[in-house]
Amino acid sequence: MTFRLKFLLPALLSLAVMSSAFAQSSVSGINDAVSAYRAGNASAAWPVFEKAAAEGDVKSKRYLAYIILDGNAPREAGMDFFDGTALLKEAAIAGDYAALIRLEDLRRQRLAHSPTLADMIAVERARAVAGDPVAAWRLAARFETGDGVAASPADEAKWLEIAAEAETDRFPKAPEAAYRLCMLNALDGETRDPDAARRWCALAADNGHAGAAVVLKRLALLQN
Repeated sequence: MTFRLKFLLPALLSLAVMSSAFAQSSVSGINDAVSAYRAGNASAAWPVFEKAAAEGDVKSKRYLAYIILDGNAPREAGMDFFDGTALLKEAAIAGDYAALIRLEDLRRQRLAHSPTLADMIAVERARAVAGDPVAAWRLAARFETGDGVAASPADEAKWLEIAAEAETDRFPKAPEAAYRLCMLNALDGETRDPDAARRWCALAADNGHAGAAVVLKRLALLQN
């Protein structure tokens, strides 16, 4: 038995090394790398994500950030948690919603490398300017309540317009955004514009917003 173990142990060790090498070499595409990461094999996933991220792949930047923030980045990469946060910002600005969600979660944790509220607003503004309805909706809410910015009905309306004009299959809250624009234009002194109110209420009603349909009828009565 001792004789057999003497030869069996080196063979098993060799097999383990070969299996590890095969696992890393078999990770050749981003989907493979994602599977490897989820299986706990960050070392196999890293080089694939690293190469793809350098070529501009947004998803790979997010996964590199995950690996860094998990504390599993290769030592030779020389990257720390702040680099992970920076990669998440890049991915979020490029339109990766999962990166945006992770950034917001990280902000709430208030760690040394967490993004600030100003960072989040900068990301949302960059996306909203690019026509992203989700980012525009978030910005509108901030200007409504004064969350990190000075409350401003005019700025709220500005960003709501981007959200309201989105297709409902892309942004299901578009009718609600149009309804809020209707109310801002109907009631608020700074943004009051009855014609705009009717236009936005009509859009909201056409997209199934029941409240907008009621307001639209009332506006029609006032006009008469």
